[in-house]
Amino acid sequence: MPFKRDSLNTILERTYANYVSLYKPLDRMPRHSLLKVFSAIDAGIYHQLLGDLDFLALQLFPDTATGTSLREHWSTRVPPLHATAAFGKVLITGTPNRAVPAGLVFASAMSERYFTEKQYRLNSDGFAIVDVRSENFGTNINLPAGAKLKIVSAIPAGIDSDAEVADDGISGGVDGESDEEYLTRVLAALRGQFRYGKENDFTGWALDSSPEISAAWEYKNFGVFGALLIQVINGNQFDGVRQVNNLNVVKEYINRYAPPVCFTVRTPEIIPVNPAVALLPAEDNQINRQTVVTRMLNYLQVLARPGFQVSAENLKTAVVDGIQLTDGIVKINGSTNGVIPATVLQYPVLGEVSWE
Repeated sequence: MPFKRDSLNTILERTYANYVSLYKPLDRMPRHSLLKVFSAIDAGIYHQLLGDLDFLALQLFPDTATGTSLREHWSTRVPPLHATAAFGKVLITGTPNRAVPAGLVFASAMSERYFTEKQYRLNSDGFAIVDVRSENFGTNINLPAGAKLKIVSAIPAGIDSDAEVADDGISGGVDGESDEEYLTRVLAALRGQFRYGKENDFTGWALDSSPEISAAWEYKNFGVFGALLIQVINGNQFDGVRQVNNLNVVKEYINRYAPPVCFTVRTPEIIPVNPAVALLPAEDNQINRQTVVTRMLNYLQVLARPGFQVSAENLKTAVVDGIQLTDGIVKINGSTNGVIPATVLQYPVLGEVSWE
């Protein structure tokens, strides 16, 4: 029999009826009588206790547990992936040959803080490239090249307070995986408990290596030495696909668990697909246009992988269902037979959809 938690009103009515049956008042009860007050207090306490029991009942089982309880069930078998800090380089300027002390703190326009961990010195031209690390964790701390920073700690003599992110940007900050993402990895590990280098074992190790990895694929006989190619990406078609920054983390993790196999880890070039769509005049409205975009995203999310060839014909098949959208025209590169070619080093994503 499943655990059932009654509503607060139901518990309140039941508690009040119990008090009335016990004390059997002879006259009509006032609206704010003591019995009603006692009933409200008892019902609130009882409802809270039932809520705690409801939560604890879910935490008993690995498949329904959440948060810390979920990770305590499985962490010895599937290590959780936590949020990571970002690293990068910052260009600072000032008087030539001035020393730059360790512990210099920079702040972005969004008040995110970054700091140096060692000493530097400006060169004879009055600038230096310094390594910084973010104070917080997550994707929102990543910054593109050229982003403006300001020194918010004590400013050393001869050092300008304004700075900017260097060419490579500040990257590597990743959000920790959600409960759903962690449970997905747990279930995958249970289905394939024995990894020894068989097909898809390397993609499993890649997914377990970093929260930055959202999807991975294997390709045999890559390069002149016939190595196993492992392609990894971050993100998805709906929220955006990004290249993975720290491939060394993935390589080190796989080397720790995999047999001695010649392999290489890469992140594919992102290739945008920019289709042109023409709907029937009677069906050309904002709702249907959004439906077209959503169906294209669903199609690519399910089928796209490095080397996947996206054609106008297949996109039309994914969009036109014969009910909501009875017909239409989809073009790639100006043709209904257009194709976006891609190698195993390229990954297609939906770019800008134009309307004709």
